[in-house]
Order: sequence, then C-alpha cells, then structure tokens
Amino acid sequence: MKVSGKKPPGSSGVVRLQKTGTSGPARPAEKPDVADKVDLSGKAREIRELAGIVNSLPEVRTEKVEGIKAKVDSGEYVVDTDKVAEKIIDEIV
Repeated sequence: MKVSGKKPPGSSGVVRLQKTGTSGPARPAEKPDVADKVDLSGKAREIRELAGIVNSLPEVRTEKVEGIKAKVDSGEYVVDTDKVAEKIIDEIV
C-alpha cells in the first residue's frame, strides 16, 4: 500500500466531534434483559452424559490390582517373557 499524502476530496483535514445531547460522565451501556443461552445437539448431550459416567468411574480397578498383588505375593503370577518381548518389538516396528 502506498500513501501519497494527498487528502481525499472534500476533506479539510479537521476532525469534528458531535455532541450527543447528554452531559456529564459517560455511563456504561445498558445490559440486555436476555440471559445467555446454549443449545446442544443430541450428540453433544450424549457425549456430556457419557463423559459424566466415565468421570465417575474409579481411576484404578482396585479389585483387579488386589488380585494381581495376591498372585505376586503367593508366587502364582508368572510373566511370559517371550510375549513381553514380542509386544515390545511390535510396538517399535
């Protein structure tokens, strides 16, 4: 964009302000009587409900953890090292 310094026709270069007819300090704009409103689609409602259900579930399944702890303590818990190695390789590749 190039500015040439010329003024538009009919412009005298003076800015004029108009009074609005009110005197005194400025007042904030009036707030409308309407409250904010949000409309959710059926899918959004379903997602919100499902999120609430998931958030109410415990983060740790204590009964499963206790069962594994008991097996480890009794020596019954056996780790298949071949399966673990296979999974690690699958994840890398």
